[in-house]
Amino acid sequence: MIYVEMDGRCGNQLFHYAVARYVQLATGDKQLCINFNKIFDKKLPKEGWVDYLKDFNTVQYNYYTKPGTVLKNESNFIQKLVIGLKAVQIKFTSRRSRQERAMLAQSGQKLLNSVGVYWVREGVEKIWPSKRKKSIISGVCESNFIYEIQKILQDEIVPKYPVDDKNKDLINLIDNSNSVCISVRRGDFFTDTNQKKYGVCSPEYYIRAKKFFDDKQIDNTMFFCFSDDIEWCKEKLNFKGANIVFVSQDMPVYETLRLMAHCKNFVLSNSTFSWWGQFLSKNNDKVVVSPSRWNNEGYDSDLISDDWVLIDA
Repeated sequence: MIYVEMDGRCGNQLFHYAVARYVQLATGDKQLCINFNKIFDKKLPKEGWVDYLKDFNTVQYNYYTKPGTVLKNESNFIQKLVIGLKAVQIKFTSRRSRQERAMLAQSGQKLLNSVGVYWVREGVEKIWPSKRKKSIISGVCESNFIYEIQKILQDEIVPKYPVDDKNKDLINLIDNSNSVCISVRRGDFFTDTNQKKYGVCSPEYYIRAKKFFDDKQIDNTMFFCFSDDIEWCKEKLNFKGANIVFVSQDMPVYETLRLMAHCKNFVLSNSTFSWWGQFLSKNNDKVVVSPSRWNNEGYDSDLISDDWVLIDA
């Protein structure tokens, strides 16, 4: 059995699922049990705190039904001992910078993994799956090692439902043009609480990123701007012309992700949901433009790939 400590909204949930599948495929374990307590306990479904996996063609999983966390409830004595050792290290480095903490995250992973614990925190670049009666997955689970199973995930993280009738013309336009997805994350990234950490992408970043593609002068280029604040995009980004389509995210999340993933090239925001759009794209020649940093805390995120085009945000 593989127990998964689920957290976050769609983009984050997909990372947890991806790490679970990575372990499942490597170990041959047949069962996933996912704990959505952190999400369901918020009782905020209208704000996106729901199970998003249910809308995709994922492998079968069961819901964890006990209160609390699987890290505490399901770990055996040996696992608790090893988790405790790692927790001590984390505690004693808690005052260090985010980058320094990330650089220490890989330490002890082989030992954790050998007893069936996958505590995938920021900075964990590799794991070593081992078959155990109980395996436990926890942490943010954001790591590029899931590229090793990218093709499998591309076939699983597909909506269960057909394209909405109102989006059929849009998806045809995306499929039959040199489409560029511009993903603009506003919302909670720019609240008073979060802007200092996550308010990275300025209007100038998106304008420079679009110009990068404009300068290539590729025939039949169409830009598709996806955002949780389309009116802000229309007002601040100065995107004009017949080759720009503004796409409101006022639709099911799975439908937005499907449309984004159909695009051939990408301009990302510092968002996990934005990241998944490019990951699920099956265009092998895609060009991905990204902000040169994904936070304002000096942490070099593992999610930024070496082959991306980086632009100062």
